[in-house]
Amino acid sequence: MELGRRFGIAIVCGVPAIVGSGLLWALFQSWIVVFVYLFLLLATLLLFVVSPGLFTRNSQLWDPTVGKFKGLVAKLQTLFNSG
Repeated sequence: MELGRRFGIAIVCGVPAIVGSGLLWALFQSWIVVFVYLFLLLATLLLFVVSPGLFTRNSQLWDPTVGKFKGLVAKLQTLFNSG
């Protein structure tokens, strides 16, 4: 993954960090909850930036024409094209 995309992902993760932290503080008023949330978000971000293949390998769907598993896109196409 190129460097610009990694920085973009880090910036996009800043929005849930700010909004989520404020929401958790408003609900629980506990810094421990906020820091646990930020730690989990940071761990996910680092894992995604360092090893992006880990997420894509587990979340990619098989080719719907070959295997017996169909992806969401293939299901939606057959649902809307068959009418």
